[in-house]
Amino acid sequence: MSLEDDDRKRPSMGVLVSLIDMGDGTCRVILDDVRSERPQRETSWQFDYFYTHKRLATRQLDDMALPTGEYQGLGEAVLARLLALNGRVK
Repeated sequence: MSLEDDDRKRPSMGVLVSLIDMGDGTCRVILDDVRSERPQRETSWQFDYFYTHKRLATRQLDDMALPTGEYQGLGEAVLARLLALNGRVK
């Protein structure tokens, strides 16, 4: 599957995924809703709503050695929230 060229279009709502080291052997993956007044690539996203977070073992994360279900769960959470933000879930 080849990637398409970037058409620079963006939606007005999205999900920001970030990672912070907690300093105790864990990291926290955080998902926040973000909003933009200018839906284009060069936009400035503004925080809108905290969605969820999850702690993960730092060593496993750094080694990309998380259980398969963790990767699957993260992907499902991101896609579920994007679908919800776009009014596509019932």
